Amino acid sequence: MPDLSTSSFANGAIEVTFLEQMGLPGKPDAGRDAQIAGVTDRIVAFIREAHSSLDLAIYDFRLDGAAGDRIVTELTARAKAGVAIRIAHDPTTSPAAPVPGGDATVLTQGGLGKPPGAEDFLKRLADVAQIKPIKGFKALMHNKYIIRDGLAAEAAVLMGSTNFTNDAWGLQENNLVVLHAQELAAYYATDFMQLWSRGKITDSTGYHDTGTVRVGGVPVTVAFTPGESATIVHAVVNAIEVATSRLTIAAMVMSSGPIGAAVSEALDRGVPVVGLYDGPQMDTVLRQWAEAGIGADKANTWHKVAAHLSRKESIPYAPGTPHNFMHLKLVVADDIVVTGSFNFSNHARGNAENTILIKDKAVADAYDFYIKGLAARYAKT
Repeated sequence: MPDLSTSSFANGAIEVTFLEQMGLPGKPDAGRDAQIAGVTDRIVAFIREAHSSLDLAIYDFRLDGAAGDRIVTELTARAKAGVAIRIAHDPTTSPAAPVPGGDATVLTQGGLGKPPGAEDFLKRLADVAQIKPIKGFKALMHNKYIIRDGLAAEAAVLMGSTNFTNDAWGLQENNLVVLHAQELAAYYATDFMQLWSRGKITDSTGYHDTGTVRVGGVPVTVAFTPGESATIVHAVVNAIEVATSRLTIAAMVMSSGPIGAAVSEALDRGVPVVGLYDGPQMDTVLRQWAEAGIGADKANTWHKVAAHLSRKESIPYAPGTPHNFMHLKLVVADDIVVTGSFNFSNHARGNAENTILIKDKAVADAYDFYIKGLAARYAKT
């Protein structure tokens, strides 16, 4: 993918940017530099159009180099222009081994965490933004969204699977979605205010914050966790259960029993299943299942599904290594696209996450093409 791949739908109301690993981790790569610059362009352009407010809820801010400089410069310029900026982030860090479904996330005696470094980036914004850590007990503020001018008619949301890190923009498979719709922005604003006002994740965070709106005429359903975890899982399962013509999947992990079972049943119905997953992340899941004494049925279901998916051999997590995870959380079921920050795992249900379902053939076709290209790239030869 030599150029940043961005597609526009619904007369420009929905814009999608697709990312993939460029070059080899640990080695300089011009294509990677270009993709990181392209993502920076997209986010800077989104920020630049803000007139009154920018609310950012981003899990990981380990952004440096030219990309970090440009984001800081643009946020500073918006603040000087009178735009109110608030940044909610997940504060916990640890260099230990990752918990599957939580990105480069770990479970320690002190709770959950990610590699250190975000604080260095956030310090650069201390004079231009209100910054608040969102804490959780064995839970992550795992969102990746920005709300622009949330109270205005021209409000927009930028969301997806993409953290604010150089690896996320240049070494991982990720997607960014920009949606221009005040009705949708209102749902995101509710979620942000719950996180911001409490400063922590509670069981009720996101509760009742779900609904369907039209974005440029396209139906888009949105929901937030942990409050609407059951709603998200049900929506994903239902989309899979009604699929008849295609089921295209890009999943960092798939440890959710209901979602795995739904894909297995789709295979039994003869629905074509294609896609990819992150190999080392799922290896860790399988080891944890074995250690916990979970019955063979769940592992067998996964192996049945995995036989139809390509495996990305990412670098297993270790402190200081590049993070080139297959980071997507996508399902294309006929003409429905599921995307967001929500990994298809049990752990994700307790996090602060967001998911949307887009019901549109053109959008689904674009995601289907993207995922199948990745599956071909990582297919065994």
